[in-house]
Amino acid sequence: MTFEIKKIWTLTGIPLRPLVVGSRAVIVHQGKITRTAPIVAIHRRTAGEVHFETLDTRYYLLTGSDFEPAMSSLPAALAA
Repeated sequence: MTFEIKKIWTLTGIPLRPLVVGSRAVIVHQGKITRTAPIVAIHRRTAGEVHFETLDTRYYLLTGSDFEPAMSSLPAALAA
């Protein structure tokens, strides 16, 4: 019997584009941009949290309005 062990990440930030199964998540958090592996499932989506997973990681993304980055902190290439 094989058990799958996945990493678990809890991030505080916002996605730069909608989360879609089959696409990569692009998340702004702590002044950085994280790009995940393709999403395989989205388990929960509320106003303050999104729980989704990729092949090897489970993500808990805390997305409350207090966590939105200032647009000026994004690289100019992303703003275009």
